[in-house]
Amino acid sequence: MAQTFKLKKGEILFEKDKIIISDKAKTQRNMTLSSSVIWMCLGIVNLYEFEQSSGEFFHSFWAVLTILNFLIFIVTLSRSTKSLIFLDEVKSIKVKQRFRNKMLDIKLKNNQLRRVIQVEETEELQKYIDINFKEK
Repeated sequence: MAQTFKLKKGEILFEKDKIIISDKAKTQRNMTLSSSVIWMCLGIVNLYEFEQSSGEFFHSFWAVLTILNFLIFIVTLSRSTKSLIFLDEVKSIKVKQRFRNKMLDIKLKNNQLRRVIQVEETEELQKYIDINFKEK
């Protein structure tokens, strides 16, 4: 029997041997990657400019900003955006809450993380996971 849980903009469908997720993860990932690349390019250009003018404070600021955006870029690349996940690919499933954001983290066997954000029915989802995925 399939079980469906609502997201603010989408849904998660648990079937017998697979999980089907319909959300905007690919769009969000592309936007994050694009903005990180733009900020890294801007940081490198400004690093070069402030190296020439010897503005130490701004040179350090742009160096830190560039490094942070590079780290965000790497973390974003390590996340999965798969919309169809077979249960034999799943290592663990957890419901988490950070501040007011409720999310479902699906850790895959290839060490990628598929994060589903803005889950509405967190308590019901947690009960479903506890019952059906105790071994994961």
